[in-house]
Amino acid sequence: MPIFGKKNIKEVPMDADVNALLDIARKEADPAFRHKLLMRARDINPDDLAVQKAILMLGKLHEKSDKGVDFTKIKCYMLHVFEHPEKHTEEDIRSSAEELFHDPQLMLCLRLANDSRDFLEKYLTEIFGDYIRIFLAGDSSNVPSLFGIRPKHSVGRYLAKPMADIISNMMSCPYFTKEQQKLTSGLFYRCSFRFLGGEVKWLDEQLGTEVLRHLE
Repeated sequence: MPIFGKKNIKEVPMDADVNALLDIARKEADPAFRHKLLMRARDINPDDLAVQKAILMLGKLHEKSDKGVDFTKIKCYMLHVFEHPEKHTEEDIRSSAEELFHDPQLMLCLRLANDSRDFLEKYLTEIFGDYIRIFLAGDSSNVPSLFGIRPKHSVGRYLAKPMADIISNMMSCPYFTKEQQKLTSGLFYRCSFRFLGGEVKWLDEQLGTEVLRHLE
C-alpha cells in the first residue's frame, strides 16, 4: 500500500432524496461538504423549509478564510457587536443588527414558513443559545477554570455582566425598531434564564429593576 495515497474525495449521493441529504448533512463535520449536500437538497426542492433553514444556520462556515480561525464565519458571532460594541465600527454594528432580521436567507425562510413570527422567534432563540454556549460560556475570560474544570455553581455570576451588556445593548440598539428591541432583549433574557437553570439573581442585579420591567 503506498504511503502517499490519493485523498478520499467525498461525493454527494445524487440518488438521495431531500430527507436523506438532510440527515447526512446533520452528521457531517466538514462544513464545506455539508454545504454541497444542502445545495443538492435545495436543487431537488427549493421550497423545503427544513433545507432552507439548514442553509441559513450554516451561515458562512463553509467559506474559506485567509485569517485562519475566523469567528465571523460562525452565524451567531454577529451578536458580538452587542457584547463588545467598543471593538466594532459603527458600520459593523449596523450591519450585524440588520443581518439579524433581514438576512436574505432568513427572509426566504419566513416566506416559506406557515407561521413567520413563530419561525423568527425560534430562529433567534437558536442563534442566541449558540452564542451563549460558544462565545460566553466557552470564553475563559468570562468563566475562569482551574485545571480545565469550571465551577458550575458560579457560572451565573461570571456570565451576568456579558449577558446584561448584550440585553441592554439590544434594548437600546438604534438600528432596531422598538418591537425588535423588545423581541431580541426579551428572548436573550429567556435564553440566559434557561442556560443558567433559572439562577439569574446576578444577571437581574446587573440589569436593574427598570430594565427588568421592560423585559416583561
